[in-house]
Amino acid sequence: MWFQPILLSIRKTVRSFGYAWHGIWLVVRYENNTRVHLLASSGAVVLGVFLDLNYLEWAIILMQIGLVWAAETFNTALEKLVDLVSPEYNPLAGKVKDIAAGAVLFVSLMTVGVGGIIFGHRLYQLLVTGPGG
Repeated sequence: MWFQPILLSIRKTVRSFGYAWHGIWLVVRYENNTRVHLLASSGAVVLGVFLDLNYLEWAIILMQIGLVWAAETFNTALEKLVDLVSPEYNPLAGKVKDIAAGAVLFVSLMTVGVGGIIFGHRLYQLLVTGPGG
């Protein structure tokens, strides 16, 4: 049948999404730093609702949250790969892990800066003009 290859690729795609969700679950379940990011992300969303962010501010905040989560997930995957190929202590393996962790820190610090600009501006407006002003 002409549609059989299409159905097969849809099945593979659905299966791939299942693997991806499982990966997210593993990172959240077993990685402490990811739970810290979950707490911070939840706090940012609650604060965004409280401060009534506009659509552009939401887009920027959600993009930053996604960048931090992606960086942390890549970092975790890289750490697991390094542990697999170098189970014994290796200074080079340690450097690879440190560099990957540094990338997460860099993205996280930039996210704090972006959040500070957006949330700080909104908090300032709230303090100066008062609620509803």
